Amino acid sequence: MKQPGRRDFLRLMAAAASASALEALLRQATAQPLASGQSSSPQAQNNPVRIGLISDLNRSYGSTNYGSTVERGVSLLLQQKPDLVICAGDMVAGQKTSLTDRQLAAMWEGFQVSVQRPLQTAGIPLLPAIGNHDASSQRFQGRYIYARERQQASFFWNQHRDALSPGLTEAINFPFQYAWHGPGLFLVVMDASSATVSSAQRQWLSRALNAPQRHKDDLCLVVGHLPLTAFSQGRARAGECIHDAESLAAELRQAQVDLVISGHHHAWYPAEALGLRLLSLGAMGSGPRRLLGSNIASAASLTLLDWSVSDQCISERTLNLNTLSEMQPDLLPTTIVAPGFAEARRRSTQWQRTQRG
Repeated sequence: MKQPGRRDFLRLMAAAASASALEALLRQATAQPLASGQSSSPQAQNNPVRIGLISDLNRSYGSTNYGSTVERGVSLLLQQKPDLVICAGDMVAGQKTSLTDRQLAAMWEGFQVSVQRPLQTAGIPLLPAIGNHDASSQRFQGRYIYARERQQASFFWNQHRDALSPGLTEAINFPFQYAWHGPGLFLVVMDASSATVSSAQRQWLSRALNAPQRHKDDLCLVVGHLPLTAFSQGRARAGECIHDAESLAAELRQAQVDLVISGHHHAWYPAEALGLRLLSLGAMGSGPRRLLGSNIASAASLTLLDWSVSDQCISERTLNLNTLSEMQPDLLPTTIVAPGFAEARRRSTQWQRTQRG
């Protein structure tokens, strides 16, 4: 048997040091006090629901492994033990027609090993929204361009569907569009893996948001990969945001949706736009982008949302996955403006929902 050489020894030592540093950062992050403005009253802490929010984990086309920030993010989620995790898309690195079925399956296997299985083993459900690199809904001459990717995504997630029961409802087209309900929470996932949200899907969305499983005290979240308006540089153009966002926003306002969550723009920004409360998630993986009007790239991040059913209060806390320090919304631009897109205004990350009538 070959004896380990000096290079192997140094590699092992570096890995051990890296793991120790990560553990120290995790301990420091979780020891931090409540975010400014977050209530610490007994009522507010009465069995709050904690939700992990992540997006855009993938690397280059065909990749089956993940970067260090994804590893840190998963470790942080395992330590924080949220009641569930929602991923707003781009879990794997597809959207390339030359990728073979074997390569597509290998990407999802890599996702299972690195992300899905550790969370499932810890008893943390992972609810997916499909991104353009997972299984884009883009069509040409009426047919899906990435039909094989959609087949692979459907196969993978339907294998793990039982882990999300019994909360699943309106799930005929799972994992592309579905609803999920739990104590104090109602979630609707739409297929915004391309800029087109079809009229048929909008009709389904209206039905899902008025399902009998939704209660008036529930926090109602809508999740889709592409956002309703532009947030980051290089993404303020056609095809990078939902088409005809104004009419979709009107339907979401009528349904009294509390928060619309998106990915794709790789930049964290808590916003108000189109009469809705929005949250653009930063990328958990590679490819951070600059917000429009900013010279600084948005760090790899994840968001923890704490929802107190008793007093209807929400606290969002976003962590930089390079430093595991809390990111400060006051450092973000107060407004984001792009020609042809709705203006987004920075909002508070501590808020109280209005009870549904």
